Amino acid sequence: MPQRCPQHREYAAGCDNCRRLARTRARARHHAAAYGWIQPAHVPAAPARQHITALHSEHSMSISAIAQQAGVSFSTVHKIANGVTLNSQPQTVAAILAVKPVPPPVRNGLTVAVGAMRRLQGLAYAHYSSDDLAPMLDLIPEAVRRYRSGTHRMIAETRAHSIRVIARHLDGTWGPSPRARAHALRQGWVSLAAWDDIDDPRAKPSTPADRDDLVDDVAIEMALNGELVQLTRLERHHAVHRGQQAGMTLAAIQRALRMSGSYVNELAHRPLPTYDLAA
Repeated sequence: MPQRCPQHREYAAGCDNCRRLARTRARARHHAAAYGWIQPAHVPAAPARQHITALHSEHSMSISAIAQQAGVSFSTVHKIANGVTLNSQPQTVAAILAVKPVPPPVRNGLTVAVGAMRRLQGLAYAHYSSDDLAPMLDLIPEAVRRYRSGTHRMIAETRAHSIRVIARHLDGTWGPSPRARAHALRQGWVSLAAWDDIDDPRAKPSTPADRDDLVDDVAIEMALNGELVQLTRLERHHAVHRGQQAGMTLAAIQRALRMSGSYVNELAHRPLPTYDLAA
C-alpha cells in the first residue's frame, strides 16, 4: 500500500485514499504502543510526586538534592512536588523514581541547623513555646530558644532528627501557648506550611513574614473567650464580626478583645476585606 495519497500531499477530507491511509497509520501506532515499541510523549507524574514526598518527609532530602541526583532542574522537581505539573516526560519521571534516599550533609556528626531553626519557629507560630517543646526534645527551654533563634549554624544530626520527628508529629495541631505565636509574629516567623523546602538554606517562605492577610481561627476564638492573645489587624476585624455572628453584643466584644468601643463599632460596620492569597 502506498504511504501517501497519490492525489494529495496532505490529508484531505472526503478522500477515500486519505482516510484509508490515516486508518492504517493509526492502527500501526496503536499496535506499536501496545508492544512497547514507542513511548507516549507524557505520562502521569503522580508516582514521581509520591516518591518526592517520601524522600522529603521520611529522609529529609531537599528538593535541590533530589533534583541534583535525578539530573533534572530544580523547577521541574518543584512543580511536580507541588502538583503544578500533572504529566511529565517518561524519562523525567523515571529519573526521579530512581533517586535513592540520601541523608542531609553531616560533618563529624553535625548538620546545618537551618531546618531545625525553621521547624522550631514554625512550631512557635502554632502556639508551641520553648517550655512546651523542651520536655519533648529532652532539652532545657533555653536550649530550644537558642536553636530557634538561629544562633547555632550547625546542630547534632541526632538533635536535628528529633526536631524533625516532633515537627512532623505536631504539624497541623495547635499548642497551648498563644503567647508563643505573639512572639513569632513579632519576630516575623512563619508557619511550617509556608516552606516548600524547609531544609534548603536558599529557600524562601511562600508566605512573606510581613503579610497581614492570614487569619488564625484558634487565636480569634481564644480572644473572644477573654484570653489575652495578640491578634493581627485582620484577625481583630474577623473577631468582631464572628462575635456578632455568635450573638455577642458590641460591649461584650469590646471587653473580650480589650478594644475601645469606637474601634469595635467601626470594625462592626466595615465589611471584611478580601485578598488574593495566590498573589
